Amino acid sequence: MAVPLLRTLLLYAAVIAAVRLMGKRQLGELDPSELAVTILVSDLAAVPMQDPGIPMLSGLVPIAALISLEILLSFAALKSRLFRRLLNGQPAIIIRSGRLDVKKLRQLRLTTDEVVETLRKQNVASVADVKYGVIEPDGTLTVVPVRAQQPVTASMLGLTPKDAGLPLVVVSDGKLVPRSLRLLQLDPRDVENRLHNQSLALSDVFLMTLDDCGNSFIQRREGR
Repeated sequence: MAVPLLRTLLLYAAVIAAVRLMGKRQLGELDPSELAVTILVSDLAAVPMQDPGIPMLSGLVPIAALISLEILLSFAALKSRLFRRLLNGQPAIIIRSGRLDVKKLRQLRLTTDEVVETLRKQNVASVADVKYGVIEPDGTLTVVPVRAQQPVTASMLGLTPKDAGLPLVVVSDGKLVPRSLRLLQLDPRDVENRLHNQSLALSDVFLMTLDDCGNSFIQRREGR
């Protein structure tokens, strides 16, 4: 019983390591080559996991070979634009100035229902509201709205809003997060002083976020 469990854990760790080496992308955003490698890696790991008679190396070696190949292809794609287009394809414009490109839709085998559904998911009510609609190599649809449908910005209204940075968790469940403090170049005493100014102790805080512009958010622990 212990041997199958150990094999499963080792193969699980190998698959996690393989996915980490490929980079952090969501499944729907994988390029074709990355998606193919992901599917093959899962299949290769499943075989020795299900059959204890198959040596572990029969799964680990092909996984390592596939990941090495994917990394090499990624470097080659970085160096050569032509190779990148051959490997992953290129963006395709399917909407221009509020009109669908029927020829391009047929090439991509996309239906009008699929396009309209995707637009609805991006809060776009009509094709007429789209200046450009682009199918990216990963299959997602990028929408550039017409001028009348573009969101209002502070500069359009002549406003100068308060600057904001990237909020990082500096306190989690009453404990400081050292990595966030290093990124913000802060000392633990800086955070404690901020809390002290609000009559709070570190143990009173469930969550505290802070950005490099000094903006903070604090949520107390329940019952404190």
